[in-house]
Amino acid sequence: MKTLSISTSLVASLGTLIMLKMLSYFHFIKWNPIGFSHTFEMFSKSNVSVKWGVLFLFTWAVCIALYYISILFIKVPVSITSLVLGLLIAFALEWIILDADSIEKTIKKLSVPFICIVIIFVRFLMESAIFHAQDTPLSK
Repeated sequence: MKTLSISTSLVASLGTLIMLKMLSYFHFIKWNPIGFSHTFEMFSKSNVSVKWGVLFLFTWAVCIALYYISILFIKVPVSITSLVLGLLIAFALEWIILDADSIEKTIKKLSVPFICIVIIFVRFLMESAIFHAQDTPLSK
């Protein structure tokens, strides 16, 4: 079960980073995915690949945590749970990244493609986690 969670989270993290790069390249999001490096002084003069590597490690850790959290929702339909959880995650991320003062400003600046990508990858993680949990229960 441990290797399944690591490999599934790895694929989800890689997919998320590729899609973030595409969204940034085509200007579907108004923020830079590696813009966090400006707030941390130790990354400000680092190479771009190091910044993407740090973002990859962070998203990988979040995906592993989300994988195990998804197992808690095994009795609820995945379509509903992933939609709600994906919307909450996407909204929270945009609110933090855009540093908006109010909810109204955040809603006006929301990126629909970003929300869709977050929901897709949350659904991927949740479906995989629940399938793996039902296929090989933790009690075995």
